[in-house]
Amino acid sequence: QTDTLALSARHPVIRAQKTISRLISAAPEVFGLYRQWPQPTSAMLADIRAIATRALAYGDTGDIEKLVPRDLFEQYQADVATRHDADATPRGYTRSALAAGATAPTVAVGILIALNTLSASDINKAGQRLRWLVTTSRSQGKAVTATNVGWCRGTSTVLTGIQLSALGPMLKPSDQLRYRIGSELPSRPTLSGSETTQFAARLPTMLWPAWSLPLTIPTRTQKELRPALSCAVLLVGSKYTLAEATDLLRSPISGRAVSYVLRGLAADPNWTSLLTTLITMADYLNHNRPPIDYQRRRQLDYTELLPDREWSRIARATTTPGGHTARARTARRFLFEVLSGLPATQSPFPPSNSWATTKVADFPRYLTTELTEELTRYARTFLHSNGIENEPVQWTPPSSFLQNVDLPGPDPDTVSIPQLQRRIRPRGGLGDVAAEMKTTLDVVRYLLQTHPIPTPTNDSKRRPRAGAFGYAKKMLSEERLHDLYHRQGQSLREVAASVGVSRNVIARLAADYGIPLREPGRRPNQAYDPQWLYDQYVNQSRPLPAIAKDCGVSTSAVKRWADETGIPLRARGGPSHQDALAAPARAVAAPELIKPALQSAGGLQRLRRFAAIAGFPTLAEAAAELQTSESVLSVQIGRLERELQQKLFIRAQRGHPMKLTEAGQKVVSAIHAYTEHISDGGQAEG
Repeated sequence: QTDTLALSARHPVIRAQKTISRLISAAPEVFGLYRQWPQPTSAMLADIRAIATRALAYGDTGDIEKLVPRDLFEQYQADVATRHDADATPRGYTRSALAAGATAPTVAVGILIALNTLSASDINKAGQRLRWLVTTSRSQGKAVTATNVGWCRGTSTVLTGIQLSALGPMLKPSDQLRYRIGSELPSRPTLSGSETTQFAARLPTMLWPAWSLPLTIPTRTQKELRPALSCAVLLVGSKYTLAEATDLLRSPISGRAVSYVLRGLAADPNWTSLLTTLITMADYLNHNRPPIDYQRRRQLDYTELLPDREWSRIARATTTPGGHTARARTARRFLFEVLSGLPATQSPFPPSNSWATTKVADFPRYLTTELTEELTRYARTFLHSNGIENEPVQWTPPSSFLQNVDLPGPDPDTVSIPQLQRRIRPRGGLGDVAAEMKTTLDVVRYLLQTHPIPTPTNDSKRRPRAGAFGYAKKMLSEERLHDLYHRQGQSLREVAASVGVSRNVIARLAADYGIPLREPGRRPNQAYDPQWLYDQYVNQSRPLPAIAKDCGVSTSAVKRWADETGIPLRARGGPSHQDALAAPARAVAAPELIKPALQSAGGLQRLRRFAAIAGFPTLAEAAAELQTSESVLSVQIGRLERELQQKLFIRAQRGHPMKLTEAGQKVVSAIHAYTEHISDGGQAEG
């Protein structure tokens, strides 16, 4: 039958004949979309047959006339008329138009329509060429949906992509995301429930501002868009419903609200670009795992995040105005958003008034480089206490792929950061700054968070009155203040006079550093720091006389301090030095896991003490039972963690007792095994 196509003497028909001949002979040369998406010959022939059969069965005569040469169309019409006279059911004929006995003109029309579609330069254009057939099929009562595209057995993914692209404008925005409409090759959803759950761990509940801001449309705010856009990215290629997606991300808005936002986006003239961008975002996250597990972050207990006292300390240290409880509440909710990826409204800290949300959003105006560093340092400690050690505090994905894309929202990269920072004043609205910079308020908030204002440098000879605490902190490190106050015995007033600040400022600084103050009237040389004493005597193995000389007290006074702190004393006469030399040899029989801790004197004692506190809910209770101080236990465990290069336990939080990490449990088991060994006659430390 393909030979009869030449009878038309029309070049398009001849080309069709040659194309079919090449496919049948399985020649390597392919055409159209198959150059980009190679397929087996059988699948390509099945694609041609599927489109041709469908076009002949449901195609409108007016549409067919536009797609084939005039003389061929006239022969096709005559053939249809002949068949109509012979058979009162022409549709039954056309459905099997490519079966044996079909005339050459009919076969040629079907094949030319198929080749016209498949020879397009990309899937989107092919979908546009095929859309007429989807429309006419639907108008004749044929159900054409994203779930039943196919039309023939053995067709390729290329035809599926074309059919979905043709159907795309008729789908809901959420289905356009599921079927990847607008991508290079639309496809059916492939992500299973477990795969979608794993993918959700890569997404914050509120999409990163770097991605959400360029997608902003005039009718929607970032408060609505960010959670809706995260759900939209999660839907790409997924079988999840909107309700399931919002539940998985702990979204502050419902599935119905997400649908409402997506309909607003779809009504925007830039919807095609928006849709393609959302799919590109999902593809990026599929191929590039973020360094943060957001699902785990969403499940942390934040009830003890940034207490008032800690915020007050940070505010003093960075000379940030507002060290009071109200500002602490705002800072706490802001840090909750940064760490969890959730909105502040879902924090365990109830808002104090209706303006609380706006205050959190505007908090970046107070950020300086110094305040940001302090908050980041605290946030790392908080994450560490929750068993998260290898993740950054926050992370922003690259947004370079958003450049040169026609998107409706603002581009933050066009704003001059130095000019923006110069316009920020202690008083005055950020909205006015946004208007001056010809950008949006949300862009200003985002840029102030990612580019905090540089901390002003102070002249060491001229200290601004408002920055007394910060100035004192710059002039006196923790070690320097400890040396002046405890070792040299200076009073707070003397230390303050040497720096040029008040006594109260130095007292606040000592509290900030955790340096204990002497009791009123007590002689300076009678004060001591338990942690410093433990480090000097146990960790550095210094003799008591040397420590006493540094402190300006007698050796018996230092012995009394050690007894008060719960530090066991070494035997007199130097055996401790011999123990330190012999410790590595004695550790030969120990399990590999704890050998590093046994390489120095006192190692076994530290290990035994760690095993002893493992069953207590808090360090304070363990210290009380062991008749020592909490600070000593903390120092000992810190040294063990450094020696073993493992995090051994998670500190107690409100409602959550102290517990061992997996590594800590293994260390306790190794300690028990070793102590049983030495009790049976093996060597150990004396």
